[in-house]
Amino acid sequence: MLFDTLYTNGTFHTQDASRPLAQSIGVHNGRVISLDDELAPTYFREVHDFHGAVVVPGFNDAHCHLSYVGLATMQADLRPSTCTTMDELLAAVEAACAAAPEGAWVQGAGYDQNYFGNQHPTAEQLDAVSHGHPVFLMHVSRHMGVANTHAFELAGYPDRRNVHAPEGGAVPVSSDGRALGLLQETARALVMDAIPMPTTDDVAGMVAAGSAALLALGVTSITEPGLGAPQHIGHSFSDLAGFQQARDAGILGVRATVMPYITTLHGLGDFLVGDQDRGLPVRPIGLDLGMRTGFGDDWLRLGPAKILSDGSLIGRSAFMCCDYSGDAAANQENRGLLQFPAEDMRRKIIGAHRAGWQVAAHAIGDAALDVVMGIFEEAQRLYPRPDTRHRIEHLSVASDEQIRRVAALGLVPVPQGRFVYELGDGVARAMGPDRTRISYRVKALLDAGLEIPASTDAPVVGADPIQNIHDLVNRRTASGADFVPEERISVAQAIRSYTLGSAYAVHEERSKGTLVHGMLADFVVLSDDIYTVASEDIGDITVTATVVDGRLAHGKL
Repeated sequence: MLFDTLYTNGTFHTQDASRPLAQSIGVHNGRVISLDDELAPTYFREVHDFHGAVVVPGFNDAHCHLSYVGLATMQADLRPSTCTTMDELLAAVEAACAAAPEGAWVQGAGYDQNYFGNQHPTAEQLDAVSHGHPVFLMHVSRHMGVANTHAFELAGYPDRRNVHAPEGGAVPVSSDGRALGLLQETARALVMDAIPMPTTDDVAGMVAAGSAALLALGVTSITEPGLGAPQHIGHSFSDLAGFQQARDAGILGVRATVMPYITTLHGLGDFLVGDQDRGLPVRPIGLDLGMRTGFGDDWLRLGPAKILSDGSLIGRSAFMCCDYSGDAAANQENRGLLQFPAEDMRRKIIGAHRAGWQVAAHAIGDAALDVVMGIFEEAQRLYPRPDTRHRIEHLSVASDEQIRRVAALGLVPVPQGRFVYELGDGVARAMGPDRTRISYRVKALLDAGLEIPASTDAPVVGADPIQNIHDLVNRRTASGADFVPEERISVAQAIRSYTLGSAYAVHEERSKGTLVHGMLADFVVLSDDIYTVASEDIGDITVTATVVDGRLAHGKL
């Protein structure tokens, strides 16, 4: 009998402290079976020589909207890399409308109002370039969007009148009471509900397109943060079926851990447990048949339940302890908002915790962070569980005291280094100099003893792990400004976060994150030694090959 493949003559950074380097790795049935000279080349059907190249475990993006990465390839690209002025945005929308079939919805994504003098497109501006199509544009944060008049009409709001914001949302209106076009947070659903819902085939196609894009960047695993609740996040009520269809068809190219949105969970029984502190019952909530975090296999698996507690930092809707910079000076009180009433959020999080779920709470503002930490602490006190690893997605604004509390509660913070480059200039304007110092912190998390993952939140920003590592190490914005440079981390710390840290964040460190015996044979070959190049040159490194399950998935060997 021969084993599958020996990959030799490389510099494999295994991320295993007891054996950090290897020159060869043997693979059989998708798993690592040997290191260095433990098995001779004659025992393998195939042998590939890496000619001294640096190899690291496959990058694992702990917060990546895989399906939306795929969807973005099918929509108008409005990211700042493409549209830096309002005229460029409107021209891109007009081109998409001119090419669209008659009557079809035209969608675009990725615009950032910070590049347009803090002005969002308006419905009237979109009307002028729409060629009669309904148009909806998603903000780069994916926490707000803009619709044109025809889109409002199809949603049941002729002439953009009588548009009332739901709880946790906002709809700016003109002096005559007409919606301007911007829909913030939960108000997005007022128009998005009128857009035809994607089919299972459509979602599978998004997953396939997203997989291809990520494999080219060396991403071999992702955690998709939110499915199945189109009013909040997700494409349809059957998103998971789309992922499963992609997996069955062999077009799910990356390993996917997926988070059902918390509103998809429901009661699991009528039995109640009294809450002695508030006198309120807390029911467990979950999915049918009691499925919960961990159900699945190495390719498709249920991860945490996701909940959005607040909004966006650059969109100035994240829930803060004090007003955003500039708003107070203009006598405009704005501390952002919670997406759910605090008591409703409490019941949802504690109910999911009680049913055995890991919970991932999006908390960007420091006030939202306090609310969420309080609920996690109460959940564990009421219904103790070992090693829950509840997560704080983003943790974008946090004081030293809050970070100490995160560590004391055993929570997993999930930061995004690429935010510094792509969003940092806008964040600095929104926060002001004093509060910018507690924004997008990373080194402080490590100094507190936390195991952190690495992530991008793509397609909110680019999905490239190399660029993300570059920004974790260098921390400069698109304008070239230093952004809290004391929060820089080393290349070794960044790669550990992108591999072992991301696996730890979803209880998968026994199968992913290191290249040692028995682990999944997922790894990437780099064009240069990322550990030794000058820090300013990290972004020039490319991925030359991506190996998943022991087989080449992208590039050349």
